[in-house]
Parts: sequence; C-alpha cells; structure tokens
Amino acid sequence: MFEQRKVNHFGKLEMAFEPRRGYTRLVRVYQQPPLKASRELYEGQKPTATVFIMESSGGMVAGDRNEMDIKLAPDSQVRLKQQSALKIYPSHTGELCTQSIHVELEENARLEWMPEVIIPFERAKFQVDTTIRMMASSTLIWGEILAPGREMRGEIFNFQSFRSHYKLYVEDSLIAFDTLHFKPEEMDFSLIGLLEKALYIGTLWIVSPNVRELNVRDLQELMHAESDTQASVTKLNDYAIHCRWLSKEQRTLHKEINRMFLHVSNLI
Repeated sequence: MFEQRKVNHFGKLEMAFEPRRGYTRLVRVYQQPPLKASRELYEGQKPTATVFIMESSGGMVAGDRNEMDIKLAPDSQVRLKQQSALKIYPSHTGELCTQSIHVELEENARLEWMPEVIIPFERAKFQVDTTIRMMASSTLIWGEILAPGREMRGEIFNFQSFRSHYKLYVEDSLIAFDTLHFKPEEMDFSLIGLLEKALYIGTLWIVSPNVRELNVRDLQELMHAESDTQASVTKLNDYAIHCRWLSKEQRTLHKEINRMFLHVSNLI
C-alpha cells in the first residue's frame, strides 16, 4: 500500500491597486487557495477600496504557510479587512505554520489594515513576518491583536511558540523593527515587565506625513478610557507613532483599538 502523506496548504495572495476614474481599483489579483480576496467595495462617493481577505480553510495546521504581497500605486486608497480571526491549530507533528506579508506603498498611497485576532490553539507553532516599504508621502494605519488561545475553553498560553517580526521601511530606511517571541513553556507571563495580569496584546502603527499634527497626549488619554487595559504610545519620529495595549478581555481590547483606529483615520 502507498503511504498516505500529509499535504500542507500553501496560500498565496497578490494584489495590486491603482486609481482609475476617481476610484481605487484592484487591477491585478492572483490568489491560490485557501487565500482569497473579495471584490472592491465603496462607501458612497469615497475613492477608498475596501477589500476583504478570506482564509477558506478555517485555519492553519502544522506546516501550512500563507504569503501575501500587496502593492499600492501612487494615490491609491485601500482598506483591507480580514473576514475572521486567524486560527492556528495544534502542531502534532512539530512543524511550524508561517505567514509572510509584504507591502509596498508608492507616493501618496494610503493603506489601512483593520485589526483582527490571531488565535494560537493549544500546542500551536506560528511565525509571522511582516515587511512594509513605503514612501515618506504615503500613509499607513496597521492594527493587530494576539490572543492567548481559546480562552473560553481554558486554553491560556498553551501554544508551543509564537514569533512575530514586523519591519517598517520609509524611503528605504528602517525606522522600526518590532518582534514578539513567546514560548509559554519557558516563560512566566505573570512577571513584572511581561504581561503580568494581561492576556491579550494589541498593536497599532500610524505612519504618515500628517503624524506631526497629532497630539500624542490626546492619544494617550483616549487609550486609557478602559480601566482593565494598560496602554502606551510612542512617537518614533515626525511621521510614525506606535501604540500598544495589554488587556484582560478580547472584547474590551477590540473596542479600544478599533476606536483609536477610526479616530486616527479621521484625523489623517
């Protein structure tokens, strides 16, 4: 008999946007299951193209990998939303699930990546590498949320490993390199300086030539609206701000990061 071998999925999604006749259009798309992109959606006469990213397999299993490549031509305006949370299933084989995201923003382009939750299940192994390359005249608002696992099932930091690398380049200069590396079996998250009593981590990157017009103190006050969250805001330079939240509840964190997202989006 032939030995049955496990087939890992390799999802690919390539999207290119450019303005045409007053609207931003998805002019080129290549999609390889389970990754898929929706058609462009518009709110009234606004030129921003809203596109949903879908993962039709329901989650990533040991050895699976996803790759996304996103390019915005000059003056493009795009909002990307994940259809649902990204679920990382147990790695019974010990293999790592990987996801890579590469983004290029040309002059005066604008990209908004709406935050959704990454949920690593018990015994899951996951690594995500995100690289953003943008021009000084372009704008980026990028949000992410990491869960400790399936909290309602009692899975609290029971995954094997989680690693995230986030690199941000402006005019080919690296202005930010943010990394998270969690190995619960080797770490005590309750210690001071780690997560302490928090379970969820939220991140928001704001990069734009209009950042200099934002009042950091006002952003700090907005971030501390909920008592069960801890939050901080760091101004990297005149065109970049980094926000991070620690929270005990996913619902609270989601509400807070989305409120900040929309607040900043309206300002810049």
